[in-house]
Amino acid sequence: TVDAAPYTAEEKQWLNRHFGGEFKFLMAYGLSIYKEEDREEGRHIVRAMMANE
Repeated sequence: TVDAAPYTAEEKQWLNRHFGGEFKFLMAYGLSIYKEEDREEGRHIVRAMMANE
């Protein structure tokens, strides 16, 4: 799925600007950077948040 695709450079910049990176973002949502399913869920959340800006 599109949500499973790696972050784009723009998405990484957004994550760094708003959360200080993927690790901190996932922690804020109770997700783990060590679980691929959590990282995929995180990408879905980020893309939804960016779409609503």
